[in-house]
Amino acid sequence: MLYGNDGLDELGILEGINEVIATTEVSGRINAAPLGIIRDGDRLYVRLFLGSHTYENILTRGWFVANISHDAWLFSETAIEDLDQDYFMHREDLPVLKDAEAWGLFQCKPFASDIIIANVQLIKGEVLRKDFRAINRGANLVIEAAVAATRYLALRTDSYFDELMKMQRIINRCGGPREQEAMDRLMDRIDKYTHVR
Repeated sequence: MLYGNDGLDELGILEGINEVIATTEVSGRINAAPLGIIRDGDRLYVRLFLGSHTYENILTRGWFVANISHDAWLFSETAIEDLDQDYFMHREDLPVLKDAEAWGLFQCKPFASDIIIANVQLIKGEVLRKDFRAINRGANLVIEAAVAATRYLALRTDSYFDELMKMQRIINRCGGPREQEAMDRLMDRIDKYTHVR
């Protein structure tokens, strides 16, 4: 088990924005959504956006579990929809994705702003397995597409939709079948919510 900020490097939380899948649990129901943990030297923080389950759960409970995963499909799925509960397990009585390579429990202390900026601190974490792989441009773009999709749905800005269309072309060329499926499912959900395409 890893404790405190000394465990950040071991968990793979490095300088810059670290995309994780945050899990929270309220009344026995687990929620999962992509979240960026920003590491700037010794300071860690997240930006929480009003109106999401993640926003409500983190502010209510004061913590979240950061699931470290290289599975772009999971980022795409959790960006817009809730996962079935059988995707989760409990470790140390905390909600963790079964396919996570590592997880960390982060305490969250919000302070007011136009969006909620919250300082976070690693309480404890665990590396479940080390999953080495080459970088796949398609997988990385699926994660970018998941971020753009949530912003498009929140803001209805055409530039985000244009980005999604460009990313889809590159994912179809560079990604494997799982990344292509993830992007197709993401675009289908956007169609369902917006009826644009």
